[in-house]
Amino acid sequence: MSKKVLIAYASRAGSTAEVAEKIGEALKVLGFDVEVKNVKEINDISYYDVIIIGSAVRMFKLLPETIKFANRFREELQNKSVAYFIVCLTMHKDTEESRAQAQKYIKPLLEIKEPISVGLFAGKMDYSKLSFVWRILFKGRVPEGDFRDWNSVISWVNSLSEKFS
Repeated sequence: MSKKVLIAYASRAGSTAEVAEKIGEALKVLGFDVEVKNVKEINDISYYDVIIIGSAVRMFKLLPETIKFANRFREELQNKSVAYFIVCLTMHKDTEESRAQAQKYIKPLLEIKEPISVGLFAGKMDYSKLSFVWRILFKGRVPEGDFRDWNSVISWVNSLSEKFS
């Protein structure tokens, strides 16, 4: 019987949702029973063996609904295999410094439950999907483009799947 995996994500402009879907597809290929849902749509996690929580990062923080979700299910998460991933532009260059900075964003989740794995992924910046205010804030400071490395995502999924197989 295959493990039941929930990928619970929070996204603003869709990049993190796309990464969550890619993780789900890769796990399905490996034979897992997977559901991918926005954290706002989840009312029960008891059905699942593994919970993967993903969040976009805005202004150097996880999205608030990510933390709210993890806190709401804090007790249940203690009895499950849990992994985290973030999608952020800090990782648009995968360096030791950027990894150290991105690792800090995960801290609120680490205080809830120690994960079996953490994925740190570059994001995508599409100014056309931002509000006027966010465009003004980011223009010239944050590079525009799609920096997601799908091979890195798949590699993480493969190593992760070995940990809960």
